[in-house]
Amino acid sequence: MSVSLTAPLLRATTSTFEELALLFAFPDDALAAAPVHASAAVHFDGPSAGRLALGVSAPVLPAIATNMLGADAAPDAALQRDALGELANVVCGNVVPSLADAAAVFRLRAPESAAGDAAMQAGAGETMVGEVRLTLDEGSAIARLFVRDVGSP
Repeated sequence: MSVSLTAPLLRATTSTFEELALLFAFPDDALAAAPVHASAAVHFDGPSAGRLALGVSAPVLPAIATNMLGADAAPDAALQRDALGELANVVCGNVVPSLADAAAVFRLRAPESAAGDAAMQAGAGETMVGEVRLTLDEGSAIARLFVRDVGSP
């Protein structure tokens, strides 16, 4: 696939952070060295197959969980990872229709959490077709969309 899906990925990621996590998100290509504290990935299948990976810096993880749950204090680490996974799931669901026509049906798997940037690297047979780096109220985030080559597991 030779198409870049950065524009739809940017729309899906910024709107998800702003509407679901209540954090303002601004594109920032200068975040190349921003450390990823936690990441989540959502695999999808359909007319195209691949995964969406979402990584955040350390201060973002408790902020998204607190805002999404309406809590007074940061929830425990498991709920923080679940909140990140839910953000990844929503971003993925909003961006995969850009991979096919309007009638296409995609199946999303449950989000998988990872420490650090483990989910952010391309796997065997994957090609990155979009990347977005964001500055948030509380830190930074990066989203990457990968598609799998035909015949890859």
